[in-house]
Amino acid sequence: MGLNRIQRYIFVQCLTGLMLVLSLFIITIMLVDVVEQLRTVGGDIDLPPQKAVQLSLMKLPGLIEQTLPFGILVAAMIAYSRLNKRSELSVIRASGLSAWQFLAPLVVLCIALGLFAMMALNPLGARLSDRFESLRNELLVTGGVRVDSSKTDVWLRQGDGNSQVVIHAERVDDTGQVFENVKMLEEGRVFVDGEPTQRFEFVRRIDAEQARIINGFWQMEDLIENVPGSPPERMESLAIPTDLDPDTLLDRFTSPNTIGFWRLPAFIHQTEQAGLDSSRFAVRLFGLTAIPVFYTAMGLIGALVCLRLSRLGGTSRLVAGGALSATGVFFIMQFSASLGSSGAIPPVVAAWSPALFALFASLAFLAYREDG
Repeated sequence: MGLNRIQRYIFVQCLTGLMLVLSLFIITIMLVDVVEQLRTVGGDIDLPPQKAVQLSLMKLPGLIEQTLPFGILVAAMIAYSRLNKRSELSVIRASGLSAWQFLAPLVVLCIALGLFAMMALNPLGARLSDRFESLRNELLVTGGVRVDSSKTDVWLRQGDGNSQVVIHAERVDDTGQVFENVKMLEEGRVFVDGEPTQRFEFVRRIDAEQARIINGFWQMEDLIENVPGSPPERMESLAIPTDLDPDTLLDRFTSPNTIGFWRLPAFIHQTEQAGLDSSRFAVRLFGLTAIPVFYTAMGLIGALVCLRLSRLGGTSRLVAGGALSATGVFFIMQFSASLGSSGAIPPVVAAWSPALFALFASLAFLAYREDG
């Protein structure tokens, strides 16, 4: 169902408020972050201002994603407060539109922004964040600053239904592909009368000076293989199949926030196949799918506190209460995500319950105020 003329007018007011708020946010973020880049990176090398701006622009989508919920909250307050002060809400009510109808444009905008943030802004922010790190390291290295982008004391695990391999490396380079001083412990599932059991037993241990992932195989060099019941065997090279790849390994060394929405499902599946805990990545995925609901709740909170007639007073207290409520919802979502990442509660519950609670609380408050 399309929006009528009044609803389109309200939609434009909400969109105008959002553009104003986002413009202020972007200007503030860029000013602060450019200064930060000049202070940090520019403190080690001679950083041109245009490079500092380039670095900040690469971080901008991710920062916008983080601040967009509060941008929606403030934009809703601005739009509906403006309509209220000009008595337009009273005229709209007199024309026969209920609060449910003149809040519908805000809901449509919030859902559209949520889908955009989930499917476009988040993947873009994750991709540019990787480029930011690469460009930053490149600038530092070019300027004569040593950058250690390698990882040390790395533990990995791969496997399928019949075998599991635990891998330890003292060091892995920044590509996530070359491992040094590698130890592999392989266990195989025990079969009884041709039927698989839940037990695993030790199969072999491999100590290699170096290992690389090439075309789906661990390519190891200068290694010693230890098999139960046999003397150690030294070999120059050995290939073992693997479902790991350099990009995935590199992601495992980073935060789930650096993995885009479209890559998360496959990454979670591969992590679970390797026998690793994917809870924090699952929480991130479900959290992204809950963004439209979360944005809608934030928008409704911002609008509801501005629906009281200005001449009745008390609007400033309502606005302050709404801002505190929205901030509380945000921190509850962060706390719930931490519980989900630790495995204390299911990831889908951790991601969706705070957003749904905020939405239903807003709708209940609206029903009470408007319908009694």
